[in-house]
Amino acid sequence: MPRSLTAQKLSESAKEGFQRLDRFRKARAYAVKEYCGTYMTEKYGITGEKPLNLVFMAIRALVPNLVQRAGMTRVLTDLLVQRDYAEKMGLALQQLHKKLKLHKTLRSGIVDMSLGGLAIFKSGLDATGEYVPVTDDIHVDPMQLYTKLVSLDDLTVDPICRSFDRAAFVGHRVYIERAKLLEADGFDKDLVKRLPRAGSNKSDDERAEMLTREDGPSSDFTAWQDFVNIVEIWVPDAEAIVCIPDPADAVAQDFLSVREYYGPPTGPYTFGAITQPVPDNPFPVAPVGVWRDLADMANRLFKKAMDQADRQKNIGIYNPANADVAEAVHDALDGEWVASEDPQGINIQSFEGADPGTVQMTQGLYGWFNLLSGGTDLMAGVGLNSDKATGQQILQQNASVSIGDMRDMLYEVASDISMKHAWYLHNDDLMFVPSQPGIPLIKRQPTGEEQQMYLTPADKTGEFDTLGFEIVERSMSVLDPSTRERLVSYFAQQVMPQAFASFQIATQAGLEFNVSRYLMNVAEDLGITSVVDDIWSDPQFRARMQWYSDQVGKPKKLAEGGGSAMPGVMQNGGAPVGGTPMGSPMEQFNQNAQQGAVPAQQALKTGGPM
Repeated sequence: MPRSLTAQKLSESAKEGFQRLDRFRKARAYAVKEYCGTYMTEKYGITGEKPLNLVFMAIRALVPNLVQRAGMTRVLTDLLVQRDYAEKMGLALQQLHKKLKLHKTLRSGIVDMSLGGLAIFKSGLDATGEYVPVTDDIHVDPMQLYTKLVSLDDLTVDPICRSFDRAAFVGHRVYIERAKLLEADGFDKDLVKRLPRAGSNKSDDERAEMLTREDGPSSDFTAWQDFVNIVEIWVPDAEAIVCIPDPADAVAQDFLSVREYYGPPTGPYTFGAITQPVPDNPFPVAPVGVWRDLADMANRLFKKAMDQADRQKNIGIYNPANADVAEAVHDALDGEWVASEDPQGINIQSFEGADPGTVQMTQGLYGWFNLLSGGTDLMAGVGLNSDKATGQQILQQNASVSIGDMRDMLYEVASDISMKHAWYLHNDDLMFVPSQPGIPLIKRQPTGEEQQMYLTPADKTGEFDTLGFEIVERSMSVLDPSTRERLVSYFAQQVMPQAFASFQIATQAGLEFNVSRYLMNVAEDLGITSVVDDIWSDPQFRARMQWYSDQVGKPKKLAEGGGSAMPGVMQNGGAPVGGTPMGSPMEQFNQNAQQGAVPAQQALKTGGPM
């Protein structure tokens, strides 16, 4: 720890860091309130106050388009000697992320990115339970890696930094039981005993979590639990993790604890956003800040239109000379005739009602909201804003670009988290159980067979800096059944014939061509790896071929050990080399739109049900 860095200076700087984030925390709390609506923010529900929760609709459409499941981590390297190690590391990270349910953390992070502009992830080793006993037949990781979300309400950062990766310090508030601090090694016990109980500071009322609390915790509850707030700060230049009392309570005069930082050089924190950076400022623009005004306007106009509709009424007006006829009209049944010498003397007038201009303006505001929110309609799979095929295609393409850009930014965040996890696997031998051969991994071969592998300390080769990490494109998204069926059909009808034709050409030219590897790479790019994996595994393959040979006979050229059966397949109407081309996005859209035409026409001809 540098001598110039005292507990008082760090505490004052951390307090300024909290103050710098104050406006962002308040804006986020307001956005969370809008996201929840009156369901969680009002003591008594009032119908019709905000009938259009557009913020919730936008986030509900955004999250599943970015992350639905744990991604496939690919570890890359430019050094040939590290290829096997990189492959095992990627498999180990995929296994770890499934255990940690990282996709759920990332999904929660997207909500934070939408409402507050920023999501803060902290990765490291669990401070407790690091050495878990294992038996010979049950594998349990001896150290617990974790990645958790840090609330923006708890974040403090260098108050003068322009980017988070160059901040002099980054830290966050920790809500913890006093007894745990007294039991932990390295903490100043006297100072811990003097810490005020959590919840005694009035600034706690501005936190987003207070939306579901009418009042703060009771004094009886705080006395029973005895929680305290401390601030844990990572200081890169000092390579230390420092704990101080919460500066919101009082400026610290002494450190609670100081310990050497153990972890990746980039630090324990990963900052994520789904909007473009702001020049000379570390804080991104929150998407909800762009949506909110239009959402508020749409709600006000929609409520106004509904109030007008509620006031709408029909009143009969008649000439006093036609009072008998008016009463007869009032008492008449539906379809009944009433004689009148002066029919024009009795009229039904409609008063109030929703103004068509107000309704139209509401629809226009929703259209603008849909545009600024990145195509919420398209992401949610509901109506489009154009009745022309060309306009729908343009909207679809624009939405794909916007979603793809956000997905790339999120995948960079996931890759950074993967790098931090891999750092511990690479540098800490305690991650491996001495009594076990290593971290067990299963690799599926291109032929469909599964191979048992282990990641061991002996696999470590070269420097960690030579490894790169990425999340396979679209691996966090789930394809809908119709799209998956189309891609599998395209793979079987077009990709596979082309692969075997290319293999034949390469063989004749004396070049190596791994058909299985090529097909698996294409399947991975299409996002249908899980389906294609099962295609290569057929325990009855030899029996089927023997039956086919007995019933049909082997083709002459194949029986002689040369040639190809493809010309015969083509002659008999089989799939030609190149297969059936997959239609363009516009052709596929038109095909889906016209799927019901044939049954409808058949019903018209036969007179039967559709």
